[in-house]
Amino acid sequence: MTTTATPSSSSSSASDAATATATNLLARYFETVDQVRSDPAASVDKLKDVAIGIQLDAQSNLVRRERADGRRQVGTTSVAVSKVQSVSLDNTDPANGVVPTVVVDVCWDVSDVDIVDTTGKSVVTPARQDRGWTRYTVANYQWNDDPEGGWRVASGEDLEEEPCAP
Repeated sequence: MTTTATPSSSSSSASDAATATATNLLARYFETVDQVRSDPAASVDKLKDVAIGIQLDAQSNLVRRERADGRRQVGTTSVAVSKVQSVSLDNTDPANGVVPTVVVDVCWDVSDVDIVDTTGKSVVTPARQDRGWTRYTVANYQWNDDPEGGWRVASGEDLEEEPCAP
């Protein structure tokens, strides 16, 4: 794990707290995405509690597209492995996106997830990978006002790595 904060016991504690908060948020993120994708009556706005920016837009658009096609999720995503790659507590220019971030690689598992149409028939292709890695950036754009609760998943990038073991 790397950190851009000046080494000291307080910055180490703040870095550890950010890591714990980001890891917990990612678990909530997957739970919330699963809930919104599973329940057509669930408000897409629930995603704002766990995501922001391009990640919020991507998930909101996916849910709306699935709902328009009469599709919904059955089952839940699990996080098989998560690895913190970096922590930065730099909040020098929030207006330009320089905010505290935690970058976490997550190996997700959707082997218990199905996407079904209005008749309950699966629309998942047999070629779908059940496990994969995504690098998530968890950011806090509200650091000055809410250093603990302002964290949101800001982006995710799929990684070209071997899937983690089941």
